[in-house]
Amino acid sequence: MPESKNLQETGKKEENGVLFALVSALKKDLGPALEEIEVEDVRIGLAYTGVLLSENYGGVACTPLYEFSCCPTLGFTETLKGKTADKVLELALSENPLEAAVGIATLNALSHMLRDLEPEHFQRSYSDILDLIIPGDRVAMVGYFSPLVPKILKITGKLTVLEKREIESPKTRTLPSEKAREVLTVSDVIILSASTLANRTFDELLSLRGTAREVVLLGPSAPLYPAPFFSRGITAIMGTRIIDPLTMLTVVSEAGGTKKLHQYCGEKVALRKNEQKEQ
Repeated sequence: MPESKNLQETGKKEENGVLFALVSALKKDLGPALEEIEVEDVRIGLAYTGVLLSENYGGVACTPLYEFSCCPTLGFTETLKGKTADKVLELALSENPLEAAVGIATLNALSHMLRDLEPEHFQRSYSDILDLIIPGDRVAMVGYFSPLVPKILKITGKLTVLEKREIESPKTRTLPSEKAREVLTVSDVIILSASTLANRTFDELLSLRGTAREVVLLGPSAPLYPAPFFSRGITAIMGTRIIDPLTMLTVVSEAGGTKKLHQYCGEKVALRKNEQKEQ
């Protein structure tokens, strides 16, 4: 196949992807204001990447260190601090997972801002992920959420985890991510780690959802901007709203994980498709 045709197909695929839709939607919703908002700080920690905006909104995304076989670095000639939000937001579309993480953290911070501006479009749900699982469900978990595993197993014994990394002493059946097609297509409930956004596997994994009753995007990296996800088959987003951005920067810098984010600077937020008002 000619290279030009490959590039065209790649570009078309990107335009149909959820990150492209999220970036486009935020640019449309926030408009020229994006050019006035500056990035005040960026922290790339071992667990999470955090971004602080001049409007005092913060967002995080999982740092995809496992995607690199060598020392991960960003090759920018200038610092990210001081750049406008519209420029840094576009990093979410980068093929470099580390750049994408910075862009997604910025996207998340902006989604928190938009939620405050237009709360009627972001109706919060008080459902827990365990509320969505019933006995006998075949549950697939993309990414190993260790605290959830024993809780899910109390409801149903049919849990399979798909994970790139090797998990030491897994508490349930664990398969390599290459087995996604055979597992996801026959699952009743699918739990997708929001880290799949930065490593660019989200769209492909979602396409394998088959007839799953529930498809949940889970984790602090999940953008709390529901429409592009719900239109593609996600039924619930369970993410984290950063309520203390300055403390978030400290937690990220000290390699804090999800537990510390929730303990010191964030709150869990759920959005359910059937509970949202039409936009």
